[in-house]
Amino acid sequence: MVTPAPDPSQGLPPGPSWLRMTLLLALVPLTVLPPLPGDPVTSWWPSIGVVTALLLVVPPRLLAAGVAAALLLVTVAVLLVYDLDVPTTLVAAVAVVAPAFVASRLLHGPPETTPGPAIYDARPRRYHLSLMLVALGTGLLTFGFTLSEHGPRDGALWSVTAVASTLTSLLVVLPVVVPVRDRPAVASHGERWLQRLLLAAVVPLSLVVGAFLTLAFPLLSWAGLRSTRREAHAQVFVFAVLVYALSTAGHGPLSPDRQSVMLPDAVSTLPLFVYIGALSYLMVPLARTVERLALARAHADVTASTLERMLDGANSTLLIICDAQWRITHFNEGARSILGYEPDDVVGSTPDRFHSHDDLARVAGQLGVPADWKAVVEEQVRRGTRIDHELVRGDGSRRTISLSLSAVRDADGRGLGYLATGDDVTERLRTQRALETALDREHQSVLRLQEVDHVKQELVSNVSHELRTPITSIAGYAELLADASLGELTRPQRDALQRIERNALRLQSLVDDLLTLSRAEAGRLQLARSPLDLCQVTRSSWELFDEQLRHRTLETQLTLPAQPVMVLGDRDALERVVVNLVSNAVKFTPDGGSVHVAVTRGSDGSGLLVVRDTGIGIDTDEQEKLFTRFFRSTQATDAAIQGTGLGLSIVQALVSQHGGQVAIRSRPGEGTRVTVELPSA
Repeated sequence: MVTPAPDPSQGLPPGPSWLRMTLLLALVPLTVLPPLPGDPVTSWWPSIGVVTALLLVVPPRLLAAGVAAALLLVTVAVLLVYDLDVPTTLVAAVAVVAPAFVASRLLHGPPETTPGPAIYDARPRRYHLSLMLVALGTGLLTFGFTLSEHGPRDGALWSVTAVASTLTSLLVVLPVVVPVRDRPAVASHGERWLQRLLLAAVVPLSLVVGAFLTLAFPLLSWAGLRSTRREAHAQVFVFAVLVYALSTAGHGPLSPDRQSVMLPDAVSTLPLFVYIGALSYLMVPLARTVERLALARAHADVTASTLERMLDGANSTLLIICDAQWRITHFNEGARSILGYEPDDVVGSTPDRFHSHDDLARVAGQLGVPADWKAVVEEQVRRGTRIDHELVRGDGSRRTISLSLSAVRDADGRGLGYLATGDDVTERLRTQRALETALDREHQSVLRLQEVDHVKQELVSNVSHELRTPITSIAGYAELLADASLGELTRPQRDALQRIERNALRLQSLVDDLLTLSRAEAGRLQLARSPLDLCQVTRSSWELFDEQLRHRTLETQLTLPAQPVMVLGDRDALERVVVNLVSNAVKFTPDGGSVHVAVTRGSDGSGLLVVRDTGIGIDTDEQEKLFTRFFRSTQATDAAIQGTGLGLSIVQALVSQHGGQVAIRSRPGEGTRVTVELPSA
């Protein structure tokens, strides 16, 4: 903000303290005027105010020097003007400086408070009370000085005049000399000079026609309202000094010699001080009030401007401000981009233009109110809830806005208007609906897959049960034929019978595997779990491969600890686990390779079965499918190795039923390592 240049009519500028001290020191002797006949009081006006101002601007470390300088100047002025003896002169000087010192201390306040009239801005009661106390103190001193010479009655009258003289002296001088907060002038330079010229004309006119003195009040009020605060104070000071000087010189209606009602000498100047006091008590509060109103308006303008910038800065958020009648007063940039209306087109109208009838009916049903726009929005304001509204844009399209409505109230709770805030959630809801649709489809697909899997399990179980009886019959009749119970067989017939027996056993094994897997996956597998030694289970299962290993060229090794490894499990099921793993290792390891089986105890006491081979291995991308039913690796298919792809599925199902887990690590051409972990007994 640019500070206006100082005007010569605005009184002493708030410059450095030394400059103000110099000017005040020069004013002190000038305020001691020649005495009025028989007047021991009013000739000191406004010396007490000037000395008080001097002591207020003196730095604390120079206060004593300031008091001494003021005392010296007043003493010299009294000697020159009044030609009094030295003792009387000193008493007169002390009568001026002492009240000024007391006033400066009362007005200075604590260190954090700006001295002088600024205390009137922060603590007006203290300001006026301090001036009144100083004036009353001066009245008491005057009463004491005049009592012996004039008697009690005249002494009391002189004290009243002294109170008025001291109070007006402080009221007129302090606002001009001590710095105050100022404001820029509202009036133009031409208007301000017109006001000054009219005020200057009042003084000579008042010497002829006394009624012109009343024009000072509107003219000074004009300055208080339209000019700067300091200029208003300066005009009161200059006008009061001129009226005082001319009146005490015998001119004008307020002169003691020209009053229509002759007053005692002791109070002959009292009307003059009452007039000056009225000017001061009018202008000082008026200028301060205008100052405060200007500051409040500037603050309100800054606040409003800042608020508007904040509202317009929310480009993605809808912000609409309405008055108490729901008329739009502010339409921010976010509302413009979301709703597609220009602010000039909607300001002054009501927001019902954005709502469609079907959406109002929907929200009204949700809130339980009639399908009327005002009823809907007022109910939403009362509830304080955020609701999704489908608003109509300027181009006719619709957007879903998550809208919040709230009432704006003043400090007394009176309603000032309403605030609507909202976010465009159209795309979010569209994405959410698409996601919900996709999830529903996925859920339906999962249900269908589960149904298909259930049908497949039932089919496998039923087929396995149905196959078991004929396979048993085939195996039985083949055994009768092999025992020659039905007659002797030729060699070709015996070879064919052996093939029938081997394939019947394969079919029976396949059916058993299918039944076991089906029961395990359905949770119907009955396990007789009891504490048993995993070493014994592994040894008995390993012995089943003696005949098969005798016809293979493999390096085999069974490693069992000396101490039992106790686990809680079903013996037949665990033997099935060991047999399937060893069978895979032997089957997928070419001659010249090795198969190692070991039982150990884990760090947490669990039982570990490790089956390791140097067979064909499994590709990394296929290892996650190893526990899938009927899965066969690419290497097994390429090598034409027989198998159903159920062995590892059964192992995983049986181990899971025991509360254990299976881990496989394999590389193509390097072999496979399978680790089974079973809980300890």
